[in-house]
Amino acid sequence: MRVLILYTELAGYVLGNINRYLQSYKDARVLIVHYPVNPEAPFNFNRFERITFIDISKNSRENILKAINEFNPATVLCSGWANTFYLEITKKLPANVKKVVCLDNQWKGSLKQRILVMASPFWLLRMFRYAWVPGEPQRQYALKLGFRKDRVFTGLYPADSALYGAIGKKKLEGKGPYPRTFISIARYIPQKDLPTLWKAFIAANKKTGESWMLKCFGFGELFESRILDSHIQHLGFKQPGELEQYIKEAGVYVLPSTYEPWGVAVHEMALSALPLVLSDKVGAGSMFLDKSNGFKFEAGNSAELESVLIKIMNMSDDELWDMAAESYRAGLKLTSDDWSETLKTITDD
Repeated sequence: MRVLILYTELAGYVLGNINRYLQSYKDARVLIVHYPVNPEAPFNFNRFERITFIDISKNSRENILKAINEFNPATVLCSGWANTFYLEITKKLPANVKKVVCLDNQWKGSLKQRILVMASPFWLLRMFRYAWVPGEPQRQYALKLGFRKDRVFTGLYPADSALYGAIGKKKLEGKGPYPRTFISIARYIPQKDLPTLWKAFIAANKKTGESWMLKCFGFGELFESRILDSHIQHLGFKQPGELEQYIKEAGVYVLPSTYEPWGVAVHEMALSALPLVLSDKVGAGSMFLDKSNGFKFEAGNSAELESVLIKIMNMSDDELWDMAAESYRAGLKLTSDDWSETLKTITDD
């Protein structure tokens, strides 16, 4: 049960899922090759037993390959197919190693994707036996690439279900006046489209008596050009432990992205019993959002988002608590235990 993980950008939820796997299977060992932590999301990682980390920026290719050979993995999880070094590593592993491509691309039918589908039998399917994806939109792409149905697994990106599920459970047990606070956890970069949220929120809040707050968490290139308003707080990047209290005090989660293949924060907020407001470009909405626990709007459409926010602002406490409970139930569709069991299924195949 030696698992090699070739990853690009580590985050707290990734290690949470790996740690759950290691807790479940005491004989397992994991080697993670990764890139430096993104400065816009500088997570602090605890070092777990039976996980070895190799930062690709601090080691030569020769040393990395040597460490992998000494580790002697039985299974490899490769983050996508764009990293030529990761593909080189995967190719060099023995034929009996179980090779898994992890992808979050959604099928859009573009020319590039159609070309990849035609080329897949000649390189991708020869290299990888399995595909592991976040949800149904990505599963459809994997099937078009030619992977067998029984070798395509969903649930690649679960939130830390123990952490966020506990927040949601406690929130629903202590019902009171519903928190009139929207929360957004997203980098201040163009594809998150936070300016559309800020403008829509200010307009909706003015039309409904300015009784709501919007709290935004994140950093990025647009931080210095953020819109300032007395009802909007820009609180910067927070570690998961620091975010916990803010999430407990929040009412509704909003993610206005114009491009979001999945969005783990959506699962985190659903488990935390927050109703969801998501653009139609957020992939995780396919699993965690329906009419009972939130609203979907057209990405970039400020007027439509404003209308959705006004609906929420005019809801009663009971209506909002009902939506919160539905979000919590939706979040329980996927847990870290599911991730652990999927990896075990692959290693045992």
